[in-house]
Order: sequence, then C-alpha cells, then structure tokens
Amino acid sequence: MSGERAASRGTATNADVTRINRTAILDALQNGGALTRAELIEATGLASATVHRLCARMVADGLLAVERDASGIGRPTHRYRPLGEARTVVAIDVTTAVARGALIDLNGDIRHEDRASLRDAAGVLSASSRLEGIGVLADRLIRTAAELGTPAQGVGLSVPGVVDAEGAVSDSVELEWNGVAVRDLIQARTGLGVVVENDANAVTIGEWTRGAGQGTGDLAALLFGVGVGAGIVSGDRLLRGAGAAAGEIGYLITDPTAFEKPRRTGGDLETRVLSLGAADVDDASSMAVLDTADAGAEASERAERLLDHIAMSVAALAVILDCRVVILAGRLPRRTDLLVDGINERLTGRIPRPPALVVGALGEDAALVGIGQLTIDHVKGAVYLA
Repeated sequence: MSGERAASRGTATNADVTRINRTAILDALQNGGALTRAELIEATGLASATVHRLCARMVADGLLAVERDASGIGRPTHRYRPLGEARTVVAIDVTTAVARGALIDLNGDIRHEDRASLRDAAGVLSASSRLEGIGVLADRLIRTAAELGTPAQGVGLSVPGVVDAEGAVSDSVELEWNGVAVRDLIQARTGLGVVVENDANAVTIGEWTRGAGQGTGDLAALLFGVGVGAGIVSGDRLLRGAGAAAGEIGYLITDPTAFEKPRRTGGDLETRVLSLGAADVDDASSMAVLDTADAGAEASERAERLLDHIAMSVAALAVILDCRVVILAGRLPRRTDLLVDGINERLTGRIPRPPALVVGALGEDAALVGIGQLTIDHVKGAVYLA
C-alpha cells in the first residue's frame, strides 16, 4: 500500500523511506514486545545496518529503551523496548461550547485530562472565541506535558463539520466555521504537527481500535448529539469520500415530502430527528425522547417515529456498505436496550444480513481516544488512514 501511494506522488525521498522503516520497527515492537536486533530484522525484513542505525537514533530520541538480558549463556542479549509512555500527544474533542482535552502517551493511555470553555471573556460564543479557547487549552496541555516529563509530539482535534485534506473545517453549524484553516492556525500557534478530524470519524476510529469495533474491518458508527453523524470503516480503511464528507448521514432523505420543503433547510434525517426530541425534553440530544416513551401517548408516538428514522439510517448503511457491525455512540438514551431492540425489530426480515448493533464501549472518551490514535499514527510516521 505504501509503495503504491509513494508512486502516485512521485519518487519517495530518503525522509519518506526513513519514516516508513522507522514505523515498521515501532509497529513490530508494539506487536511483539521487547525484541532483539535479529528478531527485528526478521519481523521487518530490513537490513541489519538499517535496523542498527534507526534503533540507535530512536534510543537517542527517547523513543526506545535498550534492555540487557543476562539470563542466558555468553554475552548478554540486548532487546529494544518502545518507550511509548515517555512521549505524549495532545487530543482535544471540540463541542459547541466546551473542549475536552487529554494527554495520551504513545501507548494509547490517557495520562492527564483537562477542559476549557469556548466562550469569550463576556461569556459569548462565536467562531473566533471557539478557536481561541481551543488554542488556550492546547497551550495548557503542552505545558503540562513538559512539566510531567512527557513532551507533547503533536496535537489532534476532533470537530463537528467536514474536514478537508488540508485540515480546514467547513459546514460546521455547531462551531460557526466554514472554510476555517484550523490545522494551519493551531500548528502556527503551537509549533507542533496538527491532525484535524470530523468527530464521527474520530469516534469510529476510537471504537474500532480500542472499543466495541475491535476485530472487524467493516463497520459504521452512528453518533448522536445535537445532530446525527456517521463514521465508516470498510476493508480496514476509514472512508472519507471524494469531498471528505462520507458519513454525513444527517442529509439522508427519509421521505418524499422532503422535496416539498424549501431548499437549504438542513439535512432531512437530522431535521426530523431533532424535531421529535425538541418538544419537551430538556436535553441536547434527541435520543433522550426514548427515556420518556412511557409518559403518555404523544411521547410514545414520538419515540416510535424516532426509532423509524434511526432504523432507516441503519438500513441505508447496512444495505450500501454491507457492514458487519453498527456502533451506537454519542449521547444515547439511558434505555439503550429500547434503541437496539427497536431498530432490530424494524429491520429483521426487511434487509439482507442486518448488522450487529452494539453500544459504544468508550462513552464520552471515544472521540478523544480516536483523535489521539490518529495523532499517534501521524507522529510515528505511520501511513495515514485514508
């Protein structure tokens, strides 16, 4: 895969080759634990001189440790061990008014958490106040990482909206951003490499790598909150689409009457879902309407209609993608069994091979874990998921 991508961009540079080889060594150590130089040569297929040179450099950089095993006969055996705990990345999950941040070490473990309001000094939310609040939180986490002796190597941002290949964010109603060059602005502010990803994609990566989606390379995650979004993994790859907008399932048209409405009134599915939950539920997520389903005939009817729309979105994902698993994540109702059972009841016998429905395992940390993993991959020089 890496060779094909290099060829599509022209001849690989020495830096490209070094980065790929270093990643191969780090991945071998992550999968196999502490390994000798001979074991690394066998695991990676690299030349002895290349393994020796790159390991020596990574030891000097504090990415690897050398362990001496003197338990055998003869000279002690030297083994290399990854020092993932010695370096961190900054992971930030951005919502409408608050940003949650964490320091995550290169082993994927959360070492420190923090949060910041995105309002300005007058308590007002705006596109610029959100950007400044994110920058302040990133600065604070970078300082904390240095104080803990685990310097930050990069910054990752999970945001609602469409994120293009240059890290610019568009169509973010929640943040009032459209064409904001977030990656470049935060990179200039912090001096670190920055990864920006759509929040549904970040949740999907988190659940796929460390949560409910482990073990399958074909899944989708439905993310519920102020809106409705989806992330898709197919063939062990995160799908972004031609315009980086794959998974914008809130725009799914669920009924022909949608064509009678004025244009540019928002996504049909998302609009219908939000209207069902907004009447008398004091909660940012329309899924909470399921918790009031027994509060009378009207509440029960709204809950049933909500389940109809969610089942339609799951059916669309399943029929088009033939995914094995659909993960339900974000701000879910307390009675998740009503959500799962309601969708299964509607789809069984109506579509071929209904996917397994599972509730996300990472809760509110899913986006942090996912953007952290993507940033770790970027820092390690791994081939970026595309």
